[in-house]
Amino acid sequence: MSAFASSLFAWLLTYLIHSTVLLGVAWLVTRPRRLEPAARELLWKVALVAGLVTGTIQSRLQLRTHAAVTLPAAASPAAPSVREPAIVPSNESPVGTTSPTSRTSTTSTTSAALRAALPLLTVLLWAAVALGSSLYYVARRLILVGRLADRRAVSDGPLAATLAELQRSTGYRHRVHLTMARTISSPVALGLSEICVPELALSELGVEQQRSMLAHELAHLARRDSLWLGGASLIERFFFFQPLNRLARRELETTAEYLSDEWAMRKTGSPVALAKCLATVAEWIQASPLGVPVAGLAERRSLLVSRIARLLDERLRSSPASRRGWAVAAGLGVVVTIAAAPRVSQSSPPVPLSVPERGDSVRSPSPEGRGGQGVRTGTGSGGEDTTVVLALIARLKDENAGVRSAAARSLGHLGDPRAVLPLIAVLADSDGEVRSAAVDALADLGDPRAIGPIAGLLKDPVADVKRNALGALSHFDQGVPTAPVVALLDDPDADVRREAIDLLEHLHARSAAGAIARLIHDPSPDVRRSVVQVLGNLGAQSAAAAITDALSDASADVRQAALGALNDLKAPIADATLSNLMKDPSADVRQRAAELAGERSLIAAIPQLRRLIDDPRSDVREAATQALGHIADPAARQALQAALQSPDPKVRRAAAEALGQDR
Repeated sequence: MSAFASSLFAWLLTYLIHSTVLLGVAWLVTRPRRLEPAARELLWKVALVAGLVTGTIQSRLQLRTHAAVTLPAAASPAAPSVREPAIVPSNESPVGTTSPTSRTSTTSTTSAALRAALPLLTVLLWAAVALGSSLYYVARRLILVGRLADRRAVSDGPLAATLAELQRSTGYRHRVHLTMARTISSPVALGLSEICVPELALSELGVEQQRSMLAHELAHLARRDSLWLGGASLIERFFFFQPLNRLARRELETTAEYLSDEWAMRKTGSPVALAKCLATVAEWIQASPLGVPVAGLAERRSLLVSRIARLLDERLRSSPASRRGWAVAAGLGVVVTIAAAPRVSQSSPPVPLSVPERGDSVRSPSPEGRGGQGVRTGTGSGGEDTTVVLALIARLKDENAGVRSAAARSLGHLGDPRAVLPLIAVLADSDGEVRSAAVDALADLGDPRAIGPIAGLLKDPVADVKRNALGALSHFDQGVPTAPVVALLDDPDADVRREAIDLLEHLHARSAAGAIARLIHDPSPDVRRSVVQVLGNLGAQSAAAAITDALSDASADVRQAALGALNDLKAPIADATLSNLMKDPSADVRQRAAELAGERSLIAAIPQLRRLIDDPRSDVREAATQALGHIADPAARQALQAALQSPDPKVRRAAAEALGQDR
């Protein structure tokens, strides 16, 4: 928990730095108000969202910037005097010079404890405030939902007809629900598909004003403004310590209204009607309309004057080229932030370990593993890394198996080649979990010296160890012996057999195809599926007959894999067999069989393909239609013409495309 809190604390600090840089630059660029709303919106959206990801990308890519900040590691409670050991060559006598011992005191112990608790306390405080603020926002949204509980659907009448006409003329194809409520004063776009208007809109607005009002709200739906404003509000509350998030959310509200005005004016061609509508709706609005940010026609009265002025001046034209230019600039800004902005990270805590007495030394193998020159510890980061690696190597002989496993895994993550030989020695550990951990670590290190020792574990009595050994050997492309892998095809554990099959495929062991094919009737369906897939990938033509038998396997996954393998081998499939598979209980098998019938232009399959156009599964219907398009036969064209009347739009589209192809 403490480690997680420290990492989260460092990420929050990184977010604060990055978001300040990005949002600050957006504020400086957009402050003069000379930019068109589309460019301003783009910059604020990028700045708001990019701050959440730039630090994470830096951490994932392990980027070290010049201004990186490393938080001090929280020290553990003081142990007896700890010294860094000197490392000398194995053929050299120990030297009695070591670093001086450090003294601990009650004050330093207390300070270390406070330093360890600070990130956890900070993260808990942040989580509590963020949760409370977010719940308050959710509560306000629920209050809004309650206020709109009495709204009624408007499915006919002039408003519904106007909305339908707008959808047709603007090309907006998504379904929109039109509702009406007494409890609101301004039209609002709710979610992704609802427009709610006040009852006054029906009696107080003229036809053109109603059309402009609906066009404005339709613009909010088309632009997904409700999602953006809701997301910006949650970011503002989750990361309350960044005051610029509030400014970003307000700017997004402003640009959403400007751009929806622009969209509505372009679609209706009536800026004056929209301006009159805004002026009329403004008279209905109370001091606090709805209490939460929503995409509404006139929710912010302070914007009305400038919006009406823009409409009457017809200053609504924007340049796509300008937006593209600012998009490129914003993208470059994000890249620069990732590459150059400071990243806060948490340094690794010191590893408690037992060390030799003064004058002792630790012998270490050379990186080449030949016991040549040793490495002597020093000061600075290199010395610290060396100390950690040596401490973990020492723990490989700990009396506790869990400690030995953890040390092995950590050595694999550190990637230090000096750990290869000690880890190879651990492969003989008495505990199976420790052996598995050592195998995984050696796989991470990728040193070819480990191939032989890992292959020796293919005879291990523990199934998990054998599985890990097989997986580890897949990290190597050369030098892996195939004979012990083939022997595991007869292992009693199904997972071991499947891992062995996958490894033989990785090694391109075509000579093992016969041994693999013998498992075509294995009790495990997962093994049988791997068998047919691997035989197809290896191009084992001699196994075509065995794969054909698998077309009648009890497992649908095996039958589907067999179809794919036979197709990879370009092996023949009987027309009757393929037609029967198009009646398979499994939709995936029917789909794959239909695809193969089309690829092979199987005329005999046309009747069954025609029946599959009415299959319960949409993917099967589409695949059958496309398959008919590959068959140059009058009966296939007749089936395609009939498919044009299908209730499934995917089928109709596939049929229309196929009928236009050259024969």
